[in-house]
Amino acid sequence: MSATNTARAILGAGLVTLNLWDTTRQVYTGFGDPLDADKFEIKPNFEEKISESRSHLDYGQARASVVLPKPTELTIELSAASMEAMAMQFQGIVQALTQSAGNQNATDFTVTSLGVWLSFGKRNLHSEGFSITNEGATTTFVLGQHYEVNWMRGEIRFLAVDGAPAKDEKVKIAASWSAVDGKKILGGRVTQVRCQARFDGQNMVDGSPMEADVWECVLGANNGFDFLGGDFSPTTLTGKIVTPKGKTEGYEIRFPGVTA
Repeated sequence: MSATNTARAILGAGLVTLNLWDTTRQVYTGFGDPLDADKFEIKPNFEEKISESRSHLDYGQARASVVLPKPTELTIELSAASMEAMAMQFQGIVQALTQSAGNQNATDFTVTSLGVWLSFGKRNLHSEGFSITNEGATTTFVLGQHYEVNWMRGEIRFLAVDGAPAKDEKVKIAASWSAVDGKKILGGRVTQVRCQARFDGQNMVDGSPMEADVWECVLGANNGFDFLGGDFSPTTLTGKIVTPKGKTEGYEIRFPGVTA
């Protein structure tokens, strides 16, 4: 797009990248992979102060008006389900969720309660080869009749029925489990997100490139996240753009394809 070839409208498309501030190491962690987003909105704000006349000749008319700048707002709506985006939604810290694969022969387990889920201590249990017997290994309890298993969570619920183990009775459990290599979010640990943000995209009307760089912003998520929503669940972050030390502005918008 040249200076004499102005697009008749703007319909933006692109990707958003964030550079998060590590509160522990007090450094930016670096821009990661571009994220799919549904909104990257920069909203300048102002406060208008008006001096109104009280003269009987022009009562209520403005004798003076001043527009004063206020902090610029930034709203980012992320559709990407990355761990970083989810952590920002839940004001949390991302940690590793790991477990090595393993197995155990018939090992003592105490039935501390009936009718409630008890933790086995390992996730991703295998149904194949899983068995529960009494302490003397003379009676094998039946899955679905005497007990239930949540294989993913690694939990067992002993049922209060005839023939099932009694409360505080010891049983023996033989089991095996798969490795776990995932992530978990410790929610509510970080009340705000300090980061740098940038947008790389183009005007779909004429294909001309558009860029936006936010040197520093402080964002937070104050909308709910519905795990059972009937539509896609975005992560919406809102906050203020900050002008960091060494800069005279908080952000920069560029149109690289425009000639002078």
